[in-house]
Amino acid sequence: MRAKKYQIDHNSEFELDLAPLLAVMVKLVPVLLMSSAFVQMMIIETELPQVVQEAIQRQEQSKDEKTSITLEMSNAAGVKIVIHEKGQNLVDSIPAKDGQFDFQTVHAKLQEVKKKYPEIFKVDLRPSGDVAYENLVKLMDEARKSRNQTKFPVFDSQSGKSVETEYMFPEIVFVNTLEG
Repeated sequence: MRAKKYQIDHNSEFELDLAPLLAVMVKLVPVLLMSSAFVQMMIIETELPQVVQEAIQRQEQSKDEKTSITLEMSNAAGVKIVIHEKGQNLVDSIPAKDGQFDFQTVHAKLQEVKKKYPEIFKVDLRPSGDVAYENLVKLMDEARKSRNQTKFPVFDSQSGKSVETEYMFPEIVFVNTLEG
């Protein structure tokens, strides 16, 4: 018995059925458009005193080496206040206890930092992915304004005098929004 030899015609044409691919695309595009509405960068505009707004503008426009303050937040390590000044990092840690953040201690440490650096009104916030949204908001509230009527000096360019404000760090910037 002889084996049959099959011949394959390599020049034959076939039709590619794109209907399933188009069906997936038709369903996927609206889903992507809907999800993009939820993933957006937002700025929360708040009314600040004119003196504080001017101080923030002066801080952004200054050309000298800037001192920057970063708040790093994670459930494992707690809150770290990192002050970058003249090429060095000064780190102050407030550990989390049983997954709970000690916001009173954080507020007290931020008041000390503000007293040492009264010209700084901006803080960079670097939360890790495991931090709950509520804790981020609480940390931002603690950094924004003094709770116990403590006032901080700020120079008023219109009057040429130093005035006092209860705002510590009203400008909070997320610095790791594009990380995975």
